[in-house]
Amino acid sequence: MTGNKLYIKIKKVKINIICLFLLLLFASINFSVYMPVLFLCIFVHETGHVLFIKLNGIKISSVEILPFGINIVTENRRLTAYKTDILIAIGGPCANIIFAGVIFTAIKITGYNSLLFFAFLTNILYAVINLFPVKSLDGGRISEIFFKMILPENLSFMAVSVISSVFLGILSIFAFFILMITGYNFTLILLCCYLFYTIYFSPGHTIKK
Repeated sequence: MTGNKLYIKIKKVKINIICLFLLLLFASINFSVYMPVLFLCIFVHETGHVLFIKLNGIKISSVEILPFGINIVTENRRLTAYKTDILIAIGGPCANIIFAGVIFTAIKITGYNSLLFFAFLTNILYAVINLFPVKSLDGGRISEIFFKMILPENLSFMAVSVISSVFLGILSIFAFFILMITGYNFTLILLCCYLFYTIYFSPGHTIKK
């Protein structure tokens, strides 16, 4: 999505107004104590990306909060090595897995707690889904870099598009399965719709989740 009219800018942070609409939609449908846990999971994920960016000495120009992810714009991006790009991409899922380990330890010490278990499961699922080789997800970024290293640019783009389509299909089936079980949770379906858009209508757009 482009255009300054779609964003609310606060210093280096730009918030897409659709995010606010989706937040109100989710709150009106199913507001509960589990929503802050989900946002905490996303915050941990993005903190992992930022940490790896900082560790590699890269300056952050701006942060765009999008409907299903965050785009971290960095300086001198073209000079970044493939290895560094992969480390940055994997930083988010690693942060979720580490945080899930901390939560699991807390559960072992304090005993079963539904909220803690939800936080544990959410972090694991968020890490796994982001590692799917689908454009706009961390796994998509990693697969994109991998194919750029071994194939010409036109073939690498084609390979990433095909793999993204296959795994998006798998993720879509899982999303409908979640909807059938819960009866109301359509978050993954919305995510799949957004990923479908990035694959077929915005091929040049890549974000970090």
